[in-house]
Amino acid sequence: MNILINGLNNYVGRRCASLMADEDFQVFAITRNKKLFQERMSEPLHAQVFEVDLLKGDKKGEVRISNLDASFYFTQVPTLDDLVNLRVELLCLRNFIHMLKGMDCNRLIYVTRLADKRCLEPILDLLKECQMDYTVVLKNVVIGKDSVLYSIYQRMSGKSVLFYSKRYGGSLFRPIGIYDFVRWLKAILKVPAFHYGVLEVGGGELMSVLDLYSLYRKLKLKLKAQRMICLPHWLLRVMYMSKMHDDTEMAEFRKIIHMNRAVDNAWSVSLPFTFSTTKEILLAE
Repeated sequence: MNILINGLNNYVGRRCASLMADEDFQVFAITRNKKLFQERMSEPLHAQVFEVDLLKGDKKGEVRISNLDASFYFTQVPTLDDLVNLRVELLCLRNFIHMLKGMDCNRLIYVTRLADKRCLEPILDLLKECQMDYTVVLKNVVIGKDSVLYSIYQRMSGKSVLFYSKRYGGSLFRPIGIYDFVRWLKAILKVPAFHYGVLEVGGGELMSVLDLYSLYRKLKLKLKAQRMICLPHWLLRVMYMSKMHDDTEMAEFRKIIHMNRAVDNAWSVSLPFTFSTTKEILLAE
């Protein structure tokens, strides 16, 4: 099966360029700056990469893939809950669809954050307007080497005392390991029931942000217990708000805390799938 990936600036998209290819999947990918992308890669690349700026589109028709079966579009913007970002996303998506049509491919998996669920209508309208054979995937937080959550946890672990609030530390979610998510994305291509639908996906274990952090410290860093102090949420905001505004990773972390939630994985009726335990995920890389 020939697969085209777009969104290599996205964590999952970038990892898919290394992890998705196998004896049954030949992977191609597009990126705005091929040289910069290759410099940022921290693992072997297993995809043929083309340089295309989707803000302008593939006007010269330089991307030609014979027998292209399906494509994955990983959202290009930080959030769809912003008019400017949404317009950029719709422009890039429209140009990507135009590219697919030129290669006689109509199958598109659009992957975005669970937090973007309430902003999906314009995306769905475009997919329907272009008569795409689509599946939209709303994912809970995906974790693995070089993920934002790991980076934030690494920074938090260096503090002798960690302050948190119940709102920040007690948020529940279902983290997904990157290897599981790549396997799942490949598996959904074979399920007819998922065509023209929206799937919400989370990992196998429901846990809090604080519980995952504690497990991360124990298994990944092998550090001793850290003193943690629970503060009223308003006080924590006063202490850290200025830093959060200026820190892109912390801003993304806040989105994970506020907008991710538990999902019931209703799609499992049509696709039996076994997720790794959180312990297995943390020890995998």
